[in-house]
Amino acid sequence: MSLSRRFVLGGLIAAPAILRAARAAPLPPLPAIAESDAIFALPGSKPYEDALLSYNKRITLRPALRIFPKTARGMAQSIDWLRGNAIPFALRSGGHSYEGFSQSTGAVLDTRLMKDIALDGRTLSVGAGATLGDIYQYLAPRGLAFPGGSCPTVGIGGHLLGGGFGLLARERGLACDTLNGIELVDANARTIRADAHQNADLFWACRGGGGGTFGAATRFDLAVAPIGPMAVYSATWVLTRNEAGRLFAAWHDWAGDAPDAMTGIFRVSKAKSGKIVLHAAGQSTASEALVRRELRALTDASDPDIDLSVRTMSWFGAVKHFAGGWGYESAYSKAKSDYITRKLDRAGIDSFIGGIADLPPGEVIAICDAYGGFIDRIAPEATAFAYRDGTEFCIQYYTSWASAAAGERRMADLRRFYAAMRPWSGGAYVNYCDLDLADWQQAYWRQNLTRLQAIKAKADPDNVFRHAQSVRPG
Repeated sequence: MSLSRRFVLGGLIAAPAILRAARAAPLPPLPAIAESDAIFALPGSKPYEDALLSYNKRITLRPALRIFPKTARGMAQSIDWLRGNAIPFALRSGGHSYEGFSQSTGAVLDTRLMKDIALDGRTLSVGAGATLGDIYQYLAPRGLAFPGGSCPTVGIGGHLLGGGFGLLARERGLACDTLNGIELVDANARTIRADAHQNADLFWACRGGGGGTFGAATRFDLAVAPIGPMAVYSATWVLTRNEAGRLFAAWHDWAGDAPDAMTGIFRVSKAKSGKIVLHAAGQSTASEALVRRELRALTDASDPDIDLSVRTMSWFGAVKHFAGGWGYESAYSKAKSDYITRKLDRAGIDSFIGGIADLPPGEVIAICDAYGGFIDRIAPEATAFAYRDGTEFCIQYYTSWASAAAGERRMADLRRFYAAMRPWSGGAYVNYCDLDLADWQQAYWRQNLTRLQAIKAKADPDNVFRHAQSVRPG
């Protein structure tokens, strides 16, 4: 049952649409906003409590108020009221922020009811609350595809605004590369459009500048294109430290120069035996024969312990294959990231594999996303997303745990592994936000930071839209 149906079936609609219950902090009088434009939920109400679940249990906040805009007008009216009453707020799309930037103790503007999708030719119009899974399910029967990430519960808003890597990226680009136009509510509570012809600087910033900075996105216009069958592949090795280093070097040499039709990841972790587990996976719009031929670069380097598998399936079949389930996950977690922008030397590879080898088994994984292809063909200054030409791959370091008591040790282990790679990286992916970063603005945006700061100063000089790592006015 969807959240919007629960509102109706629970008999909770009022005028204005306010769900009253005991609240943790006093609020000014709530605005008279029509039910058709927004729902206001206070602590203790079922919609409020149902929406409280967070991706990262390590950072869970209970806001004084949760607002569910349904329309751009409802979003604008809500922002006008929040701004006028100096109530801090956060913007929530899919709720997957690793550091909880989509949460607030003040108010949360939760877009999950703004999830309508419509197609006009090859342009997909998507409400800001749609998830990647919503988009994929809509496109699949129409024979069309969108190059987003593999997790279906991630929201389109934060994902696209920060770049948006997925398993079609080397052929079709990042999610932000498909953006034709964006509707958003600005710092003056006006609904505006940004595209290549109007508010062009803002449009540039919305393609990689990160969420929660330049306005509240309410709608995206995305370019989509036909898709055929996919060749999905995987292979797994369990190797000694030295053997793992040689295989990782082979993947590193191969991945960035693979055909554009292939996008792959390489996952590295430690087994209970103490050996290193390396897993290559990905997909291709090319033939199985080409995929098998390309992957000889890996299988010739070392025989897999789980043999290479290459299977042809529909694009949506591949989406489901890599989704890992369609339910919203919630756990204690910590993530960090690196961009490798030049070939790692032997010492760099030894540091990477050695970092995994020195950790407790099964607790930390490193996921390497291969860049190149279409991503490289767009100049680093053409969009706010800076990691294009010359970027070899992105590393995500990730750990999750079930009990809060394990957190400090897990995070210390992750940070130690990450620290070992400092001589070979200084960058980070804004969608893998990380509060440990000292110079986070430079790490996320490199040469594009100065322009982003200038756009922020013009669009939102009072910093109405902000979180701990949003772009600061220049």
